[in-house]
Amino acid sequence: MQKMLGVAAFVVIVMAAGSAAAQPAVPETGGRVYGLVGGGFGNGHAVASGAGAGIRLTRHLGLDVELTHLAARNGAADTFFPPWFGNVPWFDLGHADPGHLDPGIPEFPADYPLLSFPISFEDGGRDVTAFLTKFTVEFPIADGRLFPYLTGGGGVGRVTERGVFAFFPGLFDQTELGLALTLGGGVDVRLWRGFGVGVDIRWLRVLHSYDTLDTAQVAARASYRF
Repeated sequence: MQKMLGVAAFVVIVMAAGSAAAQPAVPETGGRVYGLVGGGFGNGHAVASGAGAGIRLTRHLGLDVELTHLAARNGAADTFFPPWFGNVPWFDLGHADPGHLDPGIPEFPADYPLLSFPISFEDGGRDVTAFLTKFTVEFPIADGRLFPYLTGGGGVGRVTERGVFAFFPGLFDQTELGLALTLGGGVDVRLWRGFGVGVDIRWLRVLHSYDTLDTAQVAARASYRF
């Protein structure tokens, strides 16, 4: 099956490149718009989508802005410490000095079985949205019919975690902003004039206060150069 898929992909690329040969070449400088959809893997599985636009400053170098989104649902049970748990001293009463407990917090025996434990919760999913500014380096080949490229940059990412606590019944919903970094590449095949399709592979990291989110993304991409 894998060999058949590989042969089919090769045939599609060859046919696309052949049909593009009769089309006018793409200008060396100008604009670029694109959209993509695929999957994210790493901190769970997610549906990835995005859109971007940019300017090709030279034949090889361009600058893009992009909005990308990952949505993960129906996760598995996990162990998690939200950032505000460190400010709740009664979670570790089994090891705490009673003299340092806040007034009004009840005192329990040191061997009380539920006082020092990680919080188990059912993962309700994750949403990640990132606004990125990227440099893109293209290497047009085959008379401008193929556009291999490398891209990388950074911006702002918003991460929303959802879940249901096992010990404290109720929903958990935490949203934070953090630094987003991305690095990747791919190839576009020009089908007609400046329109092309291809594959985009990248790594995305979002740094926020209580965790670091890493995902690898594989997506189909449609682009237009003008």
